Amino acid sequence: MKKLIALLLALLMITGAAMAETAEMPEAEENAYLSQEELEMYLDVLAGDALAMGVDHAEADPDTGLTTVTYAEGATLLIADETLSETTAILGATLNEMQEDMRGIHIGDTLADVLSVYPNDNPGLLGSRYDAALYVDDERPQASVGYILRDGQRITEVTHLVFTWEEDAVVRCGITYSFDWMDVVIGIRIFGLEQHADPLEAMEEISNVATIQENREYAAYPVSLYSGDQSAFEEADLSFGGIDFAHLTPDMAVAALGTPSVDDWMEDSTGEWLRTLQWEGVSVVFVCDNQRNFLHVDNLTVNDDILEGPRGVRIDDSIDSVMNRFQHDTYTQLANGIALYGDGENAPYGVLAYGEVTATLTYAVNTAAGQRVIWQLTFIDGQLQSHVMLLR
Repeated sequence: MKKLIALLLALLMITGAAMAETAEMPEAEENAYLSQEELEMYLDVLAGDALAMGVDHAEADPDTGLTTVTYAEGATLLIADETLSETTAILGATLNEMQEDMRGIHIGDTLADVLSVYPNDNPGLLGSRYDAALYVDDERPQASVGYILRDGQRITEVTHLVFTWEEDAVVRCGITYSFDWMDVVIGIRIFGLEQHADPLEAMEEISNVATIQENREYAAYPVSLYSGDQSAFEEADLSFGGIDFAHLTPDMAVAALGTPSVDDWMEDSTGEWLRTLQWEGVSVVFVCDNQRNFLHVDNLTVNDDILEGPRGVRIDDSIDSVMNRFQHDTYTQLANGIALYGDGENAPYGVLAYGEVTATLTYAVNTAAGQRVIWQLTFIDGQLQSHVMLLR
């Protein structure tokens, strides 16, 4: 009974805190630039929540003199005092799964959710393989920037920064959203209100984001439930990490992937030779004539998270995320699976086949040179385990 009463009290406090948040936080202008004031007001609301719920743990950092306060199942506040009180300056926070931030984002929301509540001058997320700028708004004494960090197709962080010029320094604060490989928020952190940056360093950082904004060498591939938004697998998709599969030579493969760990030759029954080059997680087979002169690539196999394939597909991607990057509008039952488009025999086509624990996606396209390329992807428990591209 005591445990039940304690649980009810905790629920009442959480409800009360949520009501306080609704009452105290004014609605931000839709897609407004982040401001220091918005962060400070939201942190004050979190401080009220922590005071209402009670502090679980407080740990002081002897080097900085700041204290990290833990409350409400892992949520934390960074404060300037040893203990939390109504007058304590709140300098940062991390949120737990039950909390929402000042723009209504929770852990478990998607990348699209996060991007939708901030300005974005770069909806295609054009940039480099490692980052892209969302916006730069330099209206001093306050400037705001937004950018993403990524590993190719996978977004790892979205950060919004605010720079506020004071007499001889700049307050640099912001919020960072962390994502898993499925573009789901796994962490929300507010930071920086305890920091003062040198004005020249702040200007340089803003300039760096502006420079990133000019980069257009890499684009995020759209993922959509609506087939009308996507095109069929096509010749322009025949790329693995920048390697042009249809025109791949052994020298090009070595230049892109380094010295192979395996370089084997095997004579075919036709008198031609098959040359196999292997790297960790990647293998390529080439066809050579009877004098071992290169003719053409035969197949490329990826079974580790080494290379991005067509439209950014990579090992561990979910089957839904892969299907939703390509046309999928027929769902016609065939003898060998379900046709996503085409007839499953004459390229172009896409076919989905299910086993007990595995699934296979097969896409085919005819190239302008009259070649047929087949791309086969194998999934186990809904996640991509290996994929192979074949020239036929």
